[in-house]
Parts: sequence; structure tokens; C-alpha cells
Amino acid sequence: MNNREIRFHRAGDVNVKAGRHLGPRLLTDYEIVYFPVGSRTRYEADGTGHILDSACVLLTRPGELHEYRFDPDSPCRHLFVHFDVDPLSGLIHYRLLKDFQYSVIPVQDRSLIPQHMKQMLYLFHVKPPRWRTMAEKLLLYMLEELESGLETESDSGPYDERTMPPQISGALQYIEAHSREQIEVEQLARLAGWSHEHFTRTFQQHVGHAPKHWIIRRKMNAAAQLLLQRTDSIKQIARDLGFADEYYFHRLFRRTTGMTATEYRRKYGDARMRELAPPDDWGRFYPLNHYFILDNPGPDE
Repeated sequence: MNNREIRFHRAGDVNVKAGRHLGPRLLTDYEIVYFPVGSRTRYEADGTGHILDSACVLLTRPGELHEYRFDPDSPCRHLFVHFDVDPLSGLIHYRLLKDFQYSVIPVQDRSLIPQHMKQMLYLFHVKPPRWRTMAEKLLLYMLEELESGLETESDSGPYDERTMPPQISGALQYIEAHSREQIEVEQLARLAGWSHEHFTRTFQQHVGHAPKHWIIRRKMNAAAQLLLQRTDSIKQIARDLGFADEYYFHRLFRRTTGMTATEYRRKYGDARMRELAPPDDWGRFYPLNHYFILDNPGPDE
């Protein structure tokens, strides 16, 4: 079956070398790219630059001039799919597919995009019966999720308190991914594209805590895990979490948990915790650094 709403061209899951420069380039199809972790990679499109310092999805459209300057110090892994959309289908109504301002979209908390990207690449690799149909449905779900994340105060009225704006979800993910670094509220506000005051007010509304208080809570949660998983001194753990002042760390930990770090380690420590290696982000069922060429029509059944 060749007359389809979506036609896939190529895809891959690659880990590029540090410092690589790709572009400027113009595509004749759409490309959706998922970066599972933040880095110092810079993406430029339509005259605007973005530092991809947290997990995100990029959507590049046909005829959109863009380029990548990958992290100068570390390899950078990303998953990508190139595809076309039938202009006569109903899919072209997505703002994502026609508006250049939507290029870099934070991956929200509990997003299914990571799993769907991996599943699509698995289908491209194995090509089981009806693989094209299943891949189309996965891509359609991803477009729906990304499109829903574009709902903002300007086009949907006042915030529904049950719906978290993507700027706040992105900030929460950034805090989780950078819990071992110094994080400033002003920095989070800039990443969200909001003023410090608006960011702080909106964060408090949806999270229930001021940003600074939430950062401390997450750092103390990370500290509690490290105390159980590692044998390093408490001073070293404090330093690893960005605390130059060990005594300040002790005060925060006791205020958060109700006990000192030493008491916490003694009460909850378990030697089995220190035997566990950090888990892989997700298992892989297809070859890494492999390009799947999908242009040639083939059987779907």
C-alpha cells in the first residue's frame, strides 16, 4: 500500500562525536529529533539559536534553514525520523508542521515520546507485519502529545490548575537532570522565556512550592539516595551536589528530613544498595549508530 498519509524516509539512533558541526542545511521533508539528555549542543533555525541543555524534541520542516553545533566536549546521542505528510490529508492542520516558531519543545514529565521513538526504530529494524501502519500510529501519537504541549495562556485562556504548562514541566525536568549542579531561579526563568516574577508565580501555582524551595527539596532527595548508594564521605556528597559549604548542606538536610545525614545513613543504609549499578535509560532492540533507509516502498503485511 503506497498511498499513505505519512511516508517514512530514513531514521536512526546515533551518538555523534564531540564538536561535530552539521549544516547549514535545508531538508525536503520533515525531521523529528529526540535528544534524551541535555548537553551543550546548539541548534539554530530560522535565525534563532537554542542550547539543548535538557531533554527535548526538535521538529524541522521542509525548507527550514538550520544547523547543529554538537557539544564540544562530549558525544551526543539523538534519535531521528524523516517523514513526509500527504498535503491532502488532515494532518497538515498541526501547528507543529507549518509554524517555524515551534522548533524546540521540552519533553514533559512522564512523556511517552522516548518509548515511542524507540518503538518506531524497532519497527524499522525488524519490519514485522503491518510495521508501517504501527509506525504511523506511533508518530501520530507523538504529534498529538507535542501539539498539546503548545497550549498556552494566550490561546487557551487562564491556566487550568490541573494542567501544567510545558515551561514548568521543562523546568522540573531540568532540575531533575541537573540536581548535582548549581541552579538559579533566574536561569530557569530564562529557559522558560518568562520574567523571573511570572515564572516564580506560575511555578508556585502548579507545583505548590516556590522554585528555590523545590530545588532544595530535589537536591536533598538526591543526597538521601547518594548517602545510601555510595560510601563517600558526607562532605564529598555535599560537594558533588554543588554545596561548597558543608555546614549549610547539613542544615538543609536536617531541616528537610528531620535527621542529620549521618543518622539517615545509619538508619536506612543497606549494603545491597551499594552493589547496584545505575540503570541504563532504556534497553535497545536495534543497532546503535545505524541508519534505517525506508524510501523504497515495500510490503506492509
